[in-house]
Amino acid sequence: MTGEEAVSKLLETEPDLVLMDIQLKGGVSGIEAAHRIRQRLDVPIVYLTAFSDSETLEQAQLTEPYGYVLKPFEEKSLHAILQMSLMKHRRTRGMRENGWWMSAVAASMMEAIIICDPKGYVKFANPSAESLLGKKNRDLLETRMSESVQLVDAESHSPVQFPVTEPFLEGKSTLRANCRLVLGAEREIPVEFSSSPLRSPEGTLFGILYVFRETSERERIQNVVLRQLEELAVVQKRLLPSRDTAIPGIRFDWLFFPTALGGGDALGCFRLDDTHAAFYALDVVGQGIVPSLFSLVLHMFLSPHPDTGGILVEKAREPGGLRVLPPAEVVKKLNTRFYLRDDANPYFTMTYATIEPASGKLRIVRAGHPFPLLQKADGGVTQVRIEGYAVGLFPSADITSEEMKLDSGDRLFLYSDGLMDCANPSGVSFGARRLEDALKAGRDKPLSELVKSLREAIVKWRGSELFSDDVSLLALEKE
Repeated sequence: MTGEEAVSKLLETEPDLVLMDIQLKGGVSGIEAAHRIRQRLDVPIVYLTAFSDSETLEQAQLTEPYGYVLKPFEEKSLHAILQMSLMKHRRTRGMRENGWWMSAVAASMMEAIIICDPKGYVKFANPSAESLLGKKNRDLLETRMSESVQLVDAESHSPVQFPVTEPFLEGKSTLRANCRLVLGAEREIPVEFSSSPLRSPEGTLFGILYVFRETSERERIQNVVLRQLEELAVVQKRLLPSRDTAIPGIRFDWLFFPTALGGGDALGCFRLDDTHAAFYALDVVGQGIVPSLFSLVLHMFLSPHPDTGGILVEKAREPGGLRVLPPAEVVKKLNTRFYLRDDANPYFTMTYATIEPASGKLRIVRAGHPFPLLQKADGGVTQVRIEGYAVGLFPSADITSEEMKLDSGDRLFLYSDGLMDCANPSGVSFGARRLEDALKAGRDKPLSELVKSLREAIVKWRGSELFSDDVSLLALEKE
């Protein structure tokens, strides 16, 4: 068969594999025939030849053959080479087709996509990346990523380093928002980007995928607000009462779960003077930056240090003397100071009390907060039903204060409505009954163990530590 006849026959039959003799009759050699076939068909070619000189092999190599069989040959070796060639071709074609699909998908995406090798050199950039960067593909390929793409932090304007180490060493995807893409001396675009490791089926890292998305100024502001809410939640936790605080005659502990949207819960427990201590729980209505900041402001007012803005203690006329303000007077001061005028500030609920640790005598005021729970030493739980409006609604409202006494082993619990309203995945609230049952079940446990078990029960009920409202509880026990 001549070379021309071989080409024509193969184009008609489209075989799975071609065994081509390098020396064919006619004016077309086997190498030329293979070249013509490869231009039309994706088929593996194995050469059959008696020539093994380097010049012939170099010419044949240009057609990308899958193997060579030297004459004379054995049938077993020929069969093995043909099977290996078919398997190699199927695998190569699958990888090539996957590559075509991936390239087509990447090219059609609106996001800018850049793929680098592990050393940081650009190997692929889709049309959206060309458009975003204002550079042609030929100007991006084989350049270092850090040289072709300049990013700065939107707030500090410090350079953003591309996260090569984490995808390379740890195999983690990373996301970075609130960035600006520098396109010139006076032009910047707000963007966010992600980086993900690319691995072969065997697990070998062969590249890093970067996806850039242009963001609006509104999105940038949202990212800033969310980050600040996270920072405010950290500040809220830092201001919680230290468990190392020693108040002879009183034990206390607490739990606190802040919401991601920023809430206004706050707790406090501290000494006022040699004979008095105080404790409180409050909840600023609403979520976001304003309630979170307002909660921090209230923390300053609810301090036993008048020199730094606290209103719980007043300096008396005699040198070194202090006057502890009754709880009703404290709430009245707050009501007057933070009366809601023209939506100038949110209102808040709170429970505040002073106690003489030695005797257990306490005065307590409730301003719209959930009713405190009193647990006697015998395990029974009752609500301390004191009436009172939220602070900031009625500046001249009467403030009701109640006096009571904690005996040895008695416990008192202040909590926010976020605990009551905490819903499980089915939408059922935790509720007062479950809280009371948990307190009764933990009556024989030390206070810290009780609070720990309650914390675990709430997380289990919720199904996660992501809460839609602040959840807080302050627990006290008379020693």
